Amino acid sequence: MNQEVLEARKKLQEKIGDSRTGGKGTQRRKVKKVTKTQITDDKKLKTVIKKFGVQPFQGIDEVNMFKDDKTILHFDRPEVLASIQNNTFVVIGKSETKNVKDLLPDILQHLGPKQLGDLKDLLASMGGEKKEKAGDDEEIPTLESNFEEATKKVD
Repeated sequence: MNQEVLEARKKLQEKIGDSRTGGKGTQRRKVKKVTKTQITDDKKLKTVIKKFGVQPFQGIDEVNMFKDDKTILHFDRPEVLASIQNNTFVVIGKSETKNVKDLLPDILQHLGPKQLGDLKDLLASMGGEKKEKAGDDEEIPTLESNFEEATKKVD
């Protein structure tokens, strides 16, 4: 073999030691990592939830939960289970965190007093921005008091 290759192997062996990085005689893996599937987790969760006496609640297309930080936890087509006598509801599904303005106008009928106040603040801030933009773009002309004379000038 080439002398440079032998020297490089010797340096590598000094650096790594006597352990092998693969091949015949290497140490085998002692513990195999097992990944659980989500399907079994969902089944276990549903069996625990069934102990609360919940039943499927049909006819719900979406669920919106309003947070204190003015965002909404939005579930689209969730599975809803309910136990009305225990005042317990379970919502199962994929959720998204959205802002109020993302769900307008469909969400207006779901807003409570606190959320309506937040919406007013949002609209006021948006209205202020629009007024500034309109004022910057063009000036509003003043109207003359006699409209008949103004129309005759145009003709």
